Amino acid sequence: MKCPNCGGEIGRFDLAPNCKHCGVNIFYSQQKELLTRDAKKCELEYATAHIIIARLKANFIKGPLQILRIVAMVLAIGSIFIPFLTVSTSLDVINSKFTLSALGIYNGFSDGTLMLLLDLLGYTPTEAGLCLGFLGLFVLMVLAGLGVFVALILSFLNIRKGARAMRVLSVAGIVLCIACAVLSFIIPSVFGGILVAKSGVGAIVCCLVFLMIFVLNHLVIKKNISAEIDELDLKRVEMRKRIKKGEVNIDDLPLPVFASPENQEKGGDPS
Repeated sequence: MKCPNCGGEIGRFDLAPNCKHCGVNIFYSQQKELLTRDAKKCELEYATAHIIIARLKANFIKGPLQILRIVAMVLAIGSIFIPFLTVSTSLDVINSKFTLSALGIYNGFSDGTLMLLLDLLGYTPTEAGLCLGFLGLFVLMVLAGLGVFVALILSFLNIRKGARAMRVLSVAGIVLCIACAVLSFIIPSVFGGILVAKSGVGAIVCCLVFLMIFVLNHLVIKKNISAEIDELDLKRVEMRKRIKKGEVNIDDLPLPVFASPENQEKGGDPS
């Protein structure tokens, strides 16, 4: 074994607490070395957390545009619960009513109303085609909204790319909402006889929300909003990668590994 302070050889059966060469306490010297190494590891490892937190703040809460994007997503989720179209029977013996919305589709499947109305639509192919087309557009619109939500969650990785993805998906949502709105006004005029259709405002509300999402993300891109990341944290992350690759020995680094300007006199900067 070697003395952690002077490097002198210490015999296996030498049980003295102090080094016979330099006199330093071996136990406390070893503890100091271990604590110094742990301090260096903490400095390098927490740099990644600092970068992630900075990106999360910049993406979600650092400015009014980011906060409004979250509000817009809440409105988008709420808007799919607003009726887009209501289909009901005109017969007294069959009292069934189906509302095309997120909650209406769930209720229609659970109580069998949707299947009954689809059976009745089988007698009128034109009306059936229009309703199924409307339902397909609604599902695609919900998928576009889900894509916007996922893009918002992941955009902290790259705020600019995330905003571009949300802008493209919001355009798709707007187009689908317009198609739904047109059909919601066409279908009631075509329906007659057994089934009666009534248009709702859900498509219009969703279109406005998607338009809001498009404008907000366009402003995020235009203002070039990005995370403010400390350059020293970027250096720490790079140094940690070099240590993992074996290019640098952590014991050879100073403490702190990268000193801030105000603490420069306390440690060196290996860059």
